[in-house]
Amino acid sequence: MLEFFEYDDVNGFASVYDSHITLNKTLLKYFKDAYRVRVAVDKNTEEVYVYVVNKDYALSGELKQSSLLPVSISKTYARICSRPLVDYLSSIFNFKIEKKEFKRFKACYDDEKKVIIIHMKGEVV
Repeated sequence: MLEFFEYDDVNGFASVYDSHITLNKTLLKYFKDAYRVRVAVDKNTEEVYVYVVNKDYALSGELKQSSLLPVSISKTYARICSRPLVDYLSSIFNFKIEKKEFKRFKACYDDEKKVIIIHMKGEVV
């Protein structure tokens, strides 16, 4: 029986820099209607959850505005710019990033939860 190779289009990478997080092209399709993002941390599983929020929901008044982070989207990546977020993640997961350096982690989209999950357990070299 033949088994055909299929490209894994769900898994991607998140690169954490000193002032932003960049999600690669593989995860870009989940930012189709993105206006802002919300980020949550699960300390027990060492995962970061990135929830994409569309403009209508972001401006509806249901969400606390301080929890909404801007996201910039290009043809090849999505970027969450927030130095306080990176500082928070650095303190939670005990790492330090110098200028012009980054740490890379596996990331995937969870269809059931409708969220991008960054796995902070093991840095990808």
